[in-house]
Amino acid sequence: MKRIAFATIAAASLAAGPAHALDVTRSRDIPAPAEAVWALVGDFCAIQFWHPQVERCILSADDDDDGIRAQIRGLVVNGGLGTIVEVETARDETGRSYSYGLIQGPLPVRAYNATLAVRPNGSGSTVIWSATFDAEGMSDAEAVADIAGVFEAGLAGIAREASR
Repeated sequence: MKRIAFATIAAASLAAGPAHALDVTRSRDIPAPAEAVWALVGDFCAIQFWHPQVERCILSADDDDDGIRAQIRGLVVNGGLGTIVEVETARDETGRSYSYGLIQGPLPVRAYNATLAVRPNGSGSTVIWSATFDAEGMSDAEAVADIAGVFEAGLAGIAREASR
């Protein structure tokens, strides 16, 4: 089975989570135009430049026989915590957003699907990062706190890089 087929099946199974999924949304106002912030964060592997917990990103992209393109990223996490593998499930360049699902990794979640979006806000922008998931290996409250911490660290990194 081609890697793209596996990624497509994995993304579909991730999207079919139970109705009681947990939600986390965090946002941050950035004093830079939405176009500039999207240029910073819009590439699926750009997370390595702004998220302090990501040591490096390895991007893989395949086309299946129908020409459908799927991007898969491997995120090497700082501190030797492992590698997170995610698949991009949607992209809207005009709307400045992308969505992705977790395939595997050391996060305390399953059925994880997230969206990162950049919206104009006056002369600046607002970055919104949201996810739905189920806790795995810890309580719901602990999993929500863990993902919220990942988002907060990432949003702080975006603000830091956008101010340079």
